[in-house]
Amino acid sequence: MIARATALRLLLFFGFCALGSAGCGGDRYIVVGTAKAPSVSGWVVIKDASKNGAEVTIHLEQVHPPSHLDPSLKAYVAWFEPETGPAVRAGTLKYLPDERTGELRARAPFGKFVVKVTGEANDKPSDPSDFLVASQEITLED
Repeated sequence: MIARATALRLLLFFGFCALGSAGCGGDRYIVVGTAKAPSVSGWVVIKDASKNGAEVTIHLEQVHPPSHLDPSLKAYVAWFEPETGPAVRAGTLKYLPDERTGELRARAPFGKFVVKVTGEANDKPSDPSDFLVASQEITLED
């Protein structure tokens, strides 16, 4: 019964994503949570893309409060990780606990990068933690 409910939720989610992307300006990438946050799903929308960067919107759903995943976690932080070099902090996701969603809009400074969302002990860490919640590789075209 639980497997059927989960399959139905995923089917509805991907169906709405397909419908939503038809009227959406920009590229949309589906995001699925990691083993540390398996209920997480969502998308990354890329607008005004060039090889030098893009406007990025990250939207996650079914996100538990950070402290529910680990008592030491206080925030969800997004990162842009280039092919080479250190990750750049994009910002802290605006988390709405009643809706169990997280969202962030930021400018990515790279043409090819991985969007990573990590659970963090504070909202302004200098480096990403190992607590990976979701990630998606992005390659921009001119």
